[in-house]
Amino acid sequence: MTSINALRKGTGTIRGRLLWLMAGAIVLALLSRQGESAGVMSLSVLTVGVALLGLPHGAFDHLTGARLIRHYRPDTQHPRACLGLFMTGYLLLSLMLLECWYHWSSLALTLFLLLSAAHFGTDWRGGQRLIHRLCWGVLVIGLPFVWRPDEVTDIVRTLAVPDPSPFIEAARPMVALALSIVLVGARREGAMFLLAIGLLLLGAITLNPLIYFVCYFCCFHSPLHLGAIRHEHGLSGRRQMLAVAAPVVLMTWFGAGVGYFWMSHAHVSGALIKTIFIGLACLTVPHMLVEWLGERIAHAPVKAARG
Repeated sequence: MTSINALRKGTGTIRGRLLWLMAGAIVLALLSRQGESAGVMSLSVLTVGVALLGLPHGAFDHLTGARLIRHYRPDTQHPRACLGLFMTGYLLLSLMLLECWYHWSSLALTLFLLLSAAHFGTDWRGGQRLIHRLCWGVLVIGLPFVWRPDEVTDIVRTLAVPDPSPFIEAARPMVALALSIVLVGARREGAMFLLAIGLLLLGAITLNPLIYFVCYFCCFHSPLHLGAIRHEHGLSGRRQMLAVAAPVVLMTWFGAGVGYFWMSHAHVSGALIKTIFIGLACLTVPHMLVEWLGERIAHAPVKAARG
């Protein structure tokens, strides 16, 4: 298996390439006039981008689950049954979050935004200190709330949250604090990180929130994690990755389709936005938990060696 140091070095190289990809996506979006309020084009790009580029990076959690089982229960005689229980728990947690959103949408959105900020901070794991990683996550989530409050308000209301104003008001001081911390430590953070912050600002200011999310999530976050997953699990090529991920992705598409038709009484755009963002919220929490546990056991040998 690739060593942790080699993985970090490779991830750093990938980051640089993906920043160029994100920059190109922002320029293309501006040329396509996606700085205006979100319309059919924005919604279509969001749907296709999340379906084809966003979801697959979470489709390998069962591989991490198998590693966790081998680590914590190396003597088990029924690894497949344990993996089945693991995936059942994963699904039940997602369904619990869906039920939470149905009854307490504001609380569910708060949890989703906080966990997403922490999760996006992992994009700089091994490259930045924890405080700067958290600032990155806050900026990814919070910038559209500051620069595009009216459009974000409409999206939040579509997600069944009756009063978006507390989210808009809370975003301003959090974004200001995150930017201040980043600027104070600018000399230590490196050119790549500062360039990435600049791209986030450019995207949040000039693009509608849906396309901004596509540019970041589909052009930086998801490909970055897919590259790390490929090294971590020793997947040799695209065909092997596709074979491993396809069943999970297809099941997720099916679940999203069911969710869309369940909400089809709403306006088409409203139903799609609910399906995408509430669906992502329900997958984010178990995905983050699995990723955190996987990272923990990946570092366990390093810590043991140092001791």
